[in-house]
This record gives sequence, structure tokens and C-alpha cells, in this order.
Amino acid sequence: MPLFLSAALCVCAQERVSWGITAMTEGDWNMTDGETAWVNYLEADLNIALWKGAQLEGAAIATYAAGGAVEGSRLGVSNIYTDVNRPFRLIQASLGQRFGEWLYCSVGLRNIDTDFFTTPSTSFFTAPADADFPIISNNYPVATFPMAALGGHVEVYPFKGFTVKASVYNGTAYEKLDRQFRFVPSTDGLFSIGSMTYERPTKGEHSASYTLGYVYGKTPGEGQDAGFVRKTGLWGLVEQPFLHWRKTQWCLLLQGAAMTRHTSDTYGYWGAGVTVNGIMRREMMAGLAVNRMYDRAEGNELDVEVTWMVPLTGWLSVQPALHFMRSGHRETVVGLLRASVSLGNL
Repeated sequence: MPLFLSAALCVCAQERVSWGITAMTEGDWNMTDGETAWVNYLEADLNIALWKGAQLEGAAIATYAAGGAVEGSRLGVSNIYTDVNRPFRLIQASLGQRFGEWLYCSVGLRNIDTDFFTTPSTSFFTAPADADFPIISNNYPVATFPMAALGGHVEVYPFKGFTVKASVYNGTAYEKLDRQFRFVPSTDGLFSIGSMTYERPTKGEHSASYTLGYVYGKTPGEGQDAGFVRKTGLWGLVEQPFLHWRKTQWCLLLQGAAMTRHTSDTYGYWGAGVTVNGIMRREMMAGLAVNRMYDRAEGNELDVEVTWMVPLTGWLSVQPALHFMRSGHRETVVGLLRASVSLGNL
């Protein structure tokens, strides 16, 4: 999921209403097959402060793609592409409450990517796998981009730098309003995800963070798996700054996930990369990432991404990216050029 897809969990005392609008447009080019696509994304976020520590949290998106997916892998190359064009998808509509500095609770329509996968390095890359682990999106019909599900989310801050998160969602996510606001475990199943994170400030722009998490799902199966299927897994994420050179900060990205119960679908994933921020006066950011997925149904896949983001103003940036894909015995090279506009006070 992209960096901008993260609703603020608190509102400054002087800001009763916080808002954000982000528009993205990109061109995708499969250099191997010649396929092209034009992909567009629009997001609006709105948070309204209520009584002390409480706020209404809302977010909606619109997506449009002309030309379809330029390649057929499950890993994908664009984290804003959707198979179905829709002018409106509600991805968050919840009530959040903070209790001092140690507890935050939220109930309503929510999105897993927003709640758990918005760290600086994972959000920087254009590949969906960097911020939406394949063991989740490929094994569970749950609230990953672009869908949402009704549920509850809790965050506990027992001491400085340490965060414990846990969420429970309706086991099946939807993208249409007439089906989103339902919590029916008896037919849709149940999904839960949680994590423990320790974050340590550094000299540079990004902190060091270390996360270990779990996933649990009891969701409707298909075919031989008809009825409810229980699937469990573990995941981890490390973002570690390791070098400060002149004004730049170099960060190591390590992430991985594995299913702990047998699945006929995606059973493992790992990713590794390096990002560099603070490049030259424009504060540019560059990165290299490798993603590897292990899948019993459609075969293993590999993606190597090189990308560079150039801020042109405080609200406009451009980001080219190059992907080297291997799916089974097929190799593909895909180029991508993205422009982003972000406005608001979030």
C-alpha cells in the first residue's frame, strides 16, 4: 500500500478537522510484450474531532485504469492498480478514541494495510508486496487494498517506543456499500491480525523499527476446501538505518511471512531492500528491493524493483520505477512512471 494511504490517528489540539487529498497517475509499460496501461488513483481522507480524545475517521478512493494489467504475475508492479474501475470505494468509516498516551481503540469500517503496513520503506516502493504481504492477500478474502471490512482495532503503548496492535475484522471484505457494513462470522468467517513493534529514533529522517506479527483466519473455502478453512501465519518486518553519509540516510529493509498451517495457495514470502533518503537539495529518495513469493497453486515468483522519487514542490513528486519479474519460467521487464499530488493538513 502507498505511504499516503494512512489515516492519522490523532488530531492536533488546534485542528478540529484534518483532511487530505492525494491524486496519482502513472504510465505502465511492459518492455517485453509491449503492453501499456494508464493507471489513476484518487483518495480523500477526513478526520473530525469530537469529545476529548475521540474522532470520526473516514477515507474513500476512486480508481481508473485504461489498458488493464500489463503483466500477469500475482506479485504485481503497481500498488494503486485495481482490476475493476470504480468511482467510489469507502475504505474507512470508524470512530476512534484515545485514552491518554497508552491506549487507542477504533470500531467501524477499516483497512488492514492502513492499520499495519505504512512504514517509510515499505510505503516507498511501487510493488504491492512491499506493503501488502502475499500470504495475507492471496490466502484470505479480507480487507486489503482496495477493500475494507467492519471490525475493531486496538493499539497499546506500554512504554516509549513499544506498540502492540490487534485487529478483528469480518472474515470477508467487500467494496460495495450495501455489503461493507456487516459483521457476520457465521457466514463470512473471521479474520484477526496483530503485531508487536519497537521503534527507536535515529539521527536521520527515519527511525529504526522491528515488528513481529501474526495472522489468523477462519474464512469460507472453495472447491475441495468448501466450508470454513482455518489458516494461520507469522510475519516480520525490520527497517534499520545503517549509514549516514553527508545528508543522506541509508536504511535496510527486511521482511518475511510464512503460513503455519498447510495451504494450497501462497505459503511463504520474503523481501529485502535498501533505501536512501535526503539525496541532494531536493531531498530525493531512491531504493532497491527484492520480493520472493512461494505459491503452490500458480508457482513461485520473483520481483526486483529499482525506483527513485523526486519531490518537485511540497505537494508534487514524480517517481520512475523499473521491475524485473520472473514468474515460473517467464521473465518480464516493466517500466513505470508515476506523478503524485498531495494536499491537506494530515
